[in-house]
Amino acid sequence: MMSRSGTTPPLPRNSPVFAFVFHFFCFMFAAILLAGCLGDDKSSDLPSGTRDGMTIQNDESTLNDRVTDRNDTLGLDTLSPSPSPTDSIAVSGKVAASGKTLTMTLVAEIAPPVVNGDTLQATSVNLKGGFAYVSYNYQGEAYRGGVDVIQIKNESKAEIRSQVLFSDADVHALHYDGDLYLATGTSNEAYGSPAVLERIGENGGKLELKERERVGLGSFAGTSVVVNGKQVYATSGNTGGLKVLNQTGLTTASTETLADARWVDVDDTRVVVVQGMPGRIAVYTKSTLNLANTWTFTGANVPEAKTTVRVLGGKALIAAGTGGVQLMNLATGKIVGSVPVPVVAGLSADRSVSNAADADKDLIYVSNGEAGVYAVASSSDLTSSTGDNNVTLTVLGRLRFANLQSVNHVAFDGNTLVVAAGKGGVKVVSVKWR
Repeated sequence: MMSRSGTTPPLPRNSPVFAFVFHFFCFMFAAILLAGCLGDDKSSDLPSGTRDGMTIQNDESTLNDRVTDRNDTLGLDTLSPSPSPTDSIAVSGKVAASGKTLTMTLVAEIAPPVVNGDTLQATSVNLKGGFAYVSYNYQGEAYRGGVDVIQIKNESKAEIRSQVLFSDADVHALHYDGDLYLATGTSNEAYGSPAVLERIGENGGKLELKERERVGLGSFAGTSVVVNGKQVYATSGNTGGLKVLNQTGLTTASTETLADARWVDVDDTRVVVVQGMPGRIAVYTKSTLNLANTWTFTGANVPEAKTTVRVLGGKALIAAGTGGVQLMNLATGKIVGSVPVPVVAGLSADRSVSNAADADKDLIYVSNGEAGVYAVASSSDLTSSTGDNNVTLTVLGRLRFANLQSVNHVAFDGNTLVVAAGKGGVKVVSVKWR
């Protein structure tokens, strides 16, 4: 029957039809919610366990006992070498030379993992897609190491999603590209020498427990790895060099012998390897892997030390150990900018060395060993080509961390700084520079 208004009257609430419709829609709504929840994390059921010296932990409640949430504004100590009066940093944080304000907030501190009763030390960081991948090794004769997969949410919270620990390998460096690629040193004698590249499967922030996939690199230790264009570039120190592997199957595509190869980076046209003892840069043409140039620089003269290179706008940003930070034009080898290592009262010179540097546009962070982490402003956007034109690098100051151990590595993507602070673990910092 139609109502006088011409519309169908509502069903009475005690009607069997009403009850059926009501419960049907409730059931469908619950099903949609459940499907949405399951779809948010398809990897939540990936197993934890131990296999062939590798232990994977995917229980986040256990892992995050190591995380301490912070919301601390970080200041800067202006230590030697300090900014000149014209480039000084004001109390407000505004840099007079650029007019920008640097605001840093400590988001979280993460204690290092423990293997067989021994505390590991954070060695390197790779930042990608809202995740920080942190590697660990052990300072001692035993081979022990691991990796944390850390999700950074809205630049204000850090959570460990997954972890792998090794009872037979140090992890010195890593890179994420769909899976994790690790530059390691291992006690396993099957590879002829300790330097090994290892790949671990990853799914939605969780590591996969399956048969280990490893390839020997030669020499004493794997020192760095980067993936680009379906190829894996890895370095090994001392008697090793650069090895290029196909991402499919990790088969060897090319091997270049380079003494004391410490780090590799790649851009669209170049493969760049930094070497130590003495400090030099090997520049290869990416398409052919022919050696284009070799350039020298001051520093990288401490045996078995970390020396990193980052390729930006045709330049190499080099953390040169005792040589501080140097900016080199890769086309000519000219040093177009530099920052010496800091002098810190009460700290011996051999403990203040530039281990690593990373940059985004015109802001650089440098890990200077026990001297800590320094912020440096550039007079130009480093991602833009500057040729042989000089670039002014101004030290803004040192970040104030409590009880910071020797800083091994830093990674910076413009919004987030992650510090691998040795036995001090990991520091996650939100950065605003505008």
